Formats: sequence, structure tokens, C-alpha cells
Amino acid sequence: MWERDIISMVIIVLLAVLTCVFVAIQTLWVKCSHYQISNKSKVSFTVVQLSDLHGRINFINGSLSSIVNNAKPDYLMITGDLVSKKNQLNDVLKEIQKINCPYIYFVPGNYEREGLDRFRKKMYSEQTYNLIIRSLQDLNISVLSNNGSKINLDDKKCLIYGFDNSIYGNESLTLSIEEIQSYDYVNMLAHSPSIISLVKDKQIPFDLLLVGHTHGGQIRLLNRTVGHYKNYHVGLRQLDKRRHFFINRGLGTVKIPIRVACFPEIAVFKIGA
Repeated sequence: MWERDIISMVIIVLLAVLTCVFVAIQTLWVKCSHYQISNKSKVSFTVVQLSDLHGRINFINGSLSSIVNNAKPDYLMITGDLVSKKNQLNDVLKEIQKINCPYIYFVPGNYEREGLDRFRKKMYSEQTYNLIIRSLQDLNISVLSNNGSKINLDDKKCLIYGFDNSIYGNESLTLSIEEIQSYDYVNMLAHSPSIISLVKDKQIPFDLLLVGHTHGGQIRLLNRTVGHYKNYHVGLRQLDKRRHFFINRGLGTVKIPIRVACFPEIAVFKIGA
């Protein structure tokens, strides 16, 4: 009888260990998702998106900067929620500085306006929010908050427009639809996928819309998002012949520090040829 008890105990311990290893890999092994986005303008470049770091910069398969540098981005887009706690910010900014990319764009998330104080969320003052934004700008990171940045690629006009939609209802479109239509390529950034309501209402033209915030549900069952974000897709969805809408799974975690069936993600987009 005691032999059976020992065998049962060993099996339980092995299952517990395997479960812990499985969860650790799911939480700390970054998946690089690669996509090809065609466009009529024939511009060609590489975009990398980071989202929802929540202070996490080291993973089983390397540091954040080393993984991004392997993708050789022409443009790096960061869609909010850099840290969960203010004391994580300096380390995250130092890691971003190690990324070899001449053009880095950022849109604020809700964790730029709030943070964890012990185990509770606390709203930041406007002064603290502005300090966070200035710390990014001091590193020559372009912070887009309901405004756009114009770039020229050969003889093509391109627009990167960022919404301040950090779930607090701050988003707005400050360019006319006619002006946006004048660009050969349009890349839009936001933190929350709720921005899609404004995009659809105003019939905003774009080639690629990048958002995060949902963490892909963080814990997925049967490849489905459960909980509050179950009505949002994960990954890339083509809305029509031109417009592509991507929801990033993010890199960090909130509430519980684990992921299941939802690897942290860095998205790589090859635009054009």
C-alpha cells in the first residue's frame, strides 16, 4: 500500500513541476509574430510593435533589446503601458535605448496615468504623467497624443498618427479625412482596441492600426480570449481591402503574473515588398 502512495506522490510532484515549467515558458518566452502587409504605394520598410511591457525587459530567449534588434526595425512603435510601477521606468528606458532603431514612436496607455502602489492602483497627478512623457521625449522618442508625424520615403508621403486612447476617453482625430487620404501610407497607433469604434464611425482610412491593452486575455482557453476582452480578436484582422487591424498580446502581465496559452509577443511587419 505504501508503495502506491509513494508512486502517487511522485506523479503529483512531477505533474506540479511540469505545470510550473509550462506556465513559466508561456509567461517568459517571447514569440515574434511576422506579417506581410502589402500596399499600393509600393513603400517598403519594417515596423516592430511593442506593447504592455509592464516593466518586463528580460525573457528566456533574451533581453528585449536583443530580440528587437534581430528584427532590424526601420520604425519601432510602442503602444503604451511601459511599467506597472514608477520605479521600473528607468530600467525600461535604458533597455529601449539599446534598441537600434532611428525612429521610435510611443502612444500613452492607462499605466502612464496610473500605477500600482503596493497592491492597489493609484491615479497619477498631471505632473507625474508629464514627467513620464518628458522622460521619453528626452530620449528622442516621438510621443504621439492625438497628433501625427509625417515621414517621406523616396517620393512617397507617409503618416504615423497616434491616439491618446488610454481607456479614459481622451482620443480624438485632429486631422481631416481629406488630409489623411492624401498620404500614400498611413500607420495608426492606439493603446486600447476600443479605438476601433472611432475609426469606424469616422471612416478613417489607414493601412495598419496597431493596439494592445488586452494582453490577448493573458489566459486563453481553447484558443479563445476569456473575460472582459472576449469580444476582441488577437493578432491581425483585415477589415477591408486596405485596412489591417492588429491587437498585440503584449509582453508583461497584470493582476496575476502568469500567462497560459498566450505567449508574450513582439510583432514584426514587413510593409510592401
